Amino acid sequence: MGEMRTSGCTRPAAAAVTDVGRQRKHNEDHVLVRPELGLFVVADGMGGHNAGNVASALAATSLDNFFEATQTGDLPGPAPDEVGLDPEARRIVAGIRKANHDVHVISNTFSQHQGMGSTVVAAYVAQDHIHIGHVGDSRCYRIRDGSIEQLTKDHSLINDALALKPDLTPEELARLPKNIITRALGMKDAVKVDIRTEPVQPGDFFLLCSDGLSGMINDEQILDVFEFTREPQEACELLIAMANEAGGTDNISALIIRIDDQNEEPAPEHKAPTYQLDELGMLVPASAGAADREAPAEIDEEEDGSLEAEDIPSAPPTPGQEREDTHRAPWGSPPSSLAQYADRPPASAGRYVAVSNRADATPSSRDSSRRRKPVEVRVARCVNCGYELFIGNNFCVECGAPIKL
Repeated sequence: MGEMRTSGCTRPAAAAVTDVGRQRKHNEDHVLVRPELGLFVVADGMGGHNAGNVASALAATSLDNFFEATQTGDLPGPAPDEVGLDPEARRIVAGIRKANHDVHVISNTFSQHQGMGSTVVAAYVAQDHIHIGHVGDSRCYRIRDGSIEQLTKDHSLINDALALKPDLTPEELARLPKNIITRALGMKDAVKVDIRTEPVQPGDFFLLCSDGLSGMINDEQILDVFEFTREPQEACELLIAMANEAGGTDNISALIIRIDDQNEEPAPEHKAPTYQLDELGMLVPASAGAADREAPAEIDEEEDGSLEAEDIPSAPPTPGQEREDTHRAPWGSPPSSLAQYADRPPASAGRYVAVSNRADATPSSRDSSRRRKPVEVRVARCVNCGYELFIGNNFCVECGAPIKL
């Protein structure tokens, strides 16, 4: 295998965690971390009856195989196109188009997978730039210098409606079906891929995630995590825990890329500080003499090979303390929204991770002022699974059942 094409300035460090959430029986998300290729992927499958899992895994595997083959020379790189994309950007676009072709072929070949599809967001880090391609509503965020920016735009019914009519009122938007995507892998034999290229610099973070994460926590909460830790694995686990605490209504995936300086030695692994409640009920750093306290529960491997953290009660929230401003605490100090996770041991590095005690979990302190109250609307639903339907679809995106009008 060839080495990843990067200059002498930066190198990526990455980790990913995917979790089934609290309300789904199966995980249809798939994550791929290939730092040696500079390739990072999150895919969110749909179709039901295990077809969604097949679609997302196939999309990620197809991209992986394409990058492997073009890296080693087994396949030629993509040819120049009419819009003049640079070779690295063309490579990510060609890889996603190949993934779309593979999902479409399997969907139309096997009846049990008919109608399956997947979103995808893929990042390719090369030569001090990151190339981000996406289809659907899986997202990429950049965290830099204490600020966060969403680098992708959801391919959703609401966004398409706003593009056609920007002056839609909140009431009109509320009447549109929610969670309807207008673009996905496998729906047609060709797909339009959105591509964006951005320069990277040491200290940048890039978060790739499924809508099970972005739909549960807001930008401010994401920033809190990156103020608390710079370790991709720990940050992924915290984000998954927060999304589950907020309801965990869907599968949840988080993949974090940290851009390091190629010329510096890798930083030692950050050990998150532990905290305890003082006599006033305030959360304070544990004293140096607290080493003889009971150690965090270890993670045991179950007989079936899965890994699950033992139940650890959430740390109580600080009484009487509400967030009054957006000033940042010193690095390594837990923001108020993360206080309940401070004493939890790190979860397993496996794909399926238990990071919270669900029986004792308390709702996260989400800023209600940032979100409008939901408006009840009447929508068509699938007779098979009850999921919302959109008249433009020929099948239910949840279970794959055909729509009979």
